[in-house]
Amino acid sequence: MKSWPIPSVPSVPGTAASLKLYDSADEKTKPVHVEGDTATMYVCGITPYDSTHLGHAATYVTFDVIYRMLLDQGHKVHYVQNITDVDDPLFERAERDGVDWRELGDSQVDLFRSDMEQLAVLPPQDYIGAIESVDEVIGLTQKLLDNGAAYVVEDPDFPDVYASVGATAQFGYESNYDRETMKKFFAERGGDPDRAGKKDPLDALLWRAAREGEPSWESPFGAGRPGWHVECSAIATNRLGSSFLIQG
Repeated sequence: MKSWPIPSVPSVPGTAASLKLYDSADEKTKPVHVEGDTATMYVCGITPYDSTHLGHAATYVTFDVIYRMLLDQGHKVHYVQNITDVDDPLFERAERDGVDWRELGDSQVDLFRSDMEQLAVLPPQDYIGAIESVDEVIGLTQKLLDNGAAYVVEDPDFPDVYASVGATAQFGYESNYDRETMKKFFAERGGDPDRAGKKDPLDALLWRAAREGEPSWESPFGAGRPGWHVECSAIATNRLGSSFLIQG
């Protein structure tokens, strides 16, 4: 998917400022050290069901400042961003407004691009939609199933695939939230802690088995669609590797 035009980046005289960011895993602000000559950064993109707002602007301008500081320090930057153009809020809004969900998504992505251009935000080198990355999601889900980090719920009608939090010994280390806080936010932000058949309420949906009226793609584990923002994991690891410098 195309992003938006690259704005001019002026050369600033003087000594480049050091970049320090708050690391939620360590709960402290610390210097950002770039290994090699390229800084890697992944920032979650929008779910295109409505107009972008000041919260979006604050997010992407913040990471634009980080991007520019890294450039000013002489680093190359590999920046990747997704678009969650297959998700429940998009389907719900399209149904409410009586429009095709793809048409709604395309229109809101176009609006987002124009907003970022007006804000002179530097575009990511890789700007990838969930629709574009379905094959990558299927590959990642299959890999997790094969190594026991994912499972299929016992539901003859909707055999959804979930990631198991038990597969990560230090699950939650990035946020440092306790379990009750994670459950609260998980429920508020698109998770399904009460889904019957899950091994743990915090297990996240990787592949949603086909439902009537929803788009679906064929996979080795049945027809369906990407689950809860799993494309972020697939897109990031396939372009930046299993470890990257900045995640936002």
